[in-house]
Amino acid sequence: MKGPEREQTLSNLSSYSVIVFAIALFIAVGLDIAFPYKLFPEPWNQYFGVFIVGAGTYIVYWAEFHGKKFSNKRRRGEVVAVDHLKNGPYEHSRNPKYVGLGVLLIGLGIILNSIFVVAASFISILFIHFFLLQKEEGLMNERHGDLYEEYKKRFKKWL
Repeated sequence: MKGPEREQTLSNLSSYSVIVFAIALFIAVGLDIAFPYKLFPEPWNQYFGVFIVGAGTYIVYWAEFHGKKFSNKRRRGEVVAVDHLKNGPYEHSRNPKYVGLGVLLIGLGIILNSIFVVAASFISILFIHFFLLQKEEGLMNERHGDLYEEYKKRFKKWL
């Protein structure tokens, strides 16, 4: 695959992660309704959960904004292969969007005071780690070769 077809494949893989988190959330909320077990004493969980959701939302937004900014520069020919991987959220994680989505889902679990939602967030992260990221990193290796291998050595997959 060359050009736009490969882009579409990376975009599809990224979309699947959102679907994984959404499915996990729906199943977990259903389990929470069926088996209402509370994790934390209320109401402190709601304040803390809102903070965590805000942090997760910020991370996702930062990753998306940085990616769009890079895409616009790339279209104008202002960047080389992996410039976007040298700054912004990618300085801290190879997968900042997934980190943000995981943090956001954990925050929702805290707000809902649901052990199932918190557990589902960790299960989602494990699923993405072992299934989606393997394919995504294979495509990145194919696209960027040694530059991406060097980047992988410098930065961890998650944090």
